[in-house]
Amino acid sequence: MQATFHIKRDRIHQFHIEHYKRLDGPLHFHSHIELLLVLQGTAEIWIGDEHRTVSGGQLAVVPSYRPHHFYAETDTVTCTDLFIPTHLCPEFMEKIGNQSVGTPVITAADAMERICHTVSELEREDLNDLEQTGYIHLLLGTVLRKLTLQSVPQQTQDDSLPAKMLFYIHEHYKEEISVATMAQALGYSQNHLSKCFRSCFHIGINRYVNTMRLRYAVELMQEHKSITECALESGFASLRTFYRAFAAEYDCAPKDYLKNN
Repeated sequence: MQATFHIKRDRIHQFHIEHYKRLDGPLHFHSHIELLLVLQGTAEIWIGDEHRTVSGGQLAVVPSYRPHHFYAETDTVTCTDLFIPTHLCPEFMEKIGNQSVGTPVITAADAMERICHTVSELEREDLNDLEQTGYIHLLLGTVLRKLTLQSVPQQTQDDSLPAKMLFYIHEHYKEEISVATMAQALGYSQNHLSKCFRSCFHIGINRYVNTMRLRYAVELMQEHKSITECALESGFASLRTFYRAFAAEYDCAPKDYLKNN
């Protein structure tokens, strides 16, 4: 299953915290740094190619744009999820730079003691903006000490371009959209956009567009619309193209999918 862009998350431009007793949801990504602090119980996490079990008193770190999925059964876990927009932590983003993050789970007792204390401070309602920023820096500084970073080839690009491409796709995927139309709209060459997109998201633009169309088509199918309506309303030019894309993504025909889901 391909990860998709969590557009609602990316439209939130402030630091925020959420609390969960259950974890489940589709594989997705966003530009925010996400920190999952497990307080009690255990959670299964998938971050990029890593699959780990995170126990109480441990922290999972999700870098910007990294596909991820968390899972824990109902009432088996207590956790705090922190979302940090990258504009609030430019120094951290600069330190990470063009490096890949190794095992994205922090378990060291000394680091976790500081992290838990900092998170409790960030949950205070009386913090001013400067205090909040300070605690965010302290938190990410502690995280940075425990991350394993590996260099990857340097690439020069507009840091905002990945988000621009994702937002453009999410606004237009139900229409006739191509690398050419996106290049014209964003003011870049087709070759540059294609290379940038694949480098950031490890998938081609056209396949990602089809992924978005299929997710929307499934929503329409569950509203009991005809297969033809679902295919055309979600942006596919023909039923043949829709059936081929559906089989590639879900490994079954649309009618079989509905029977089993």
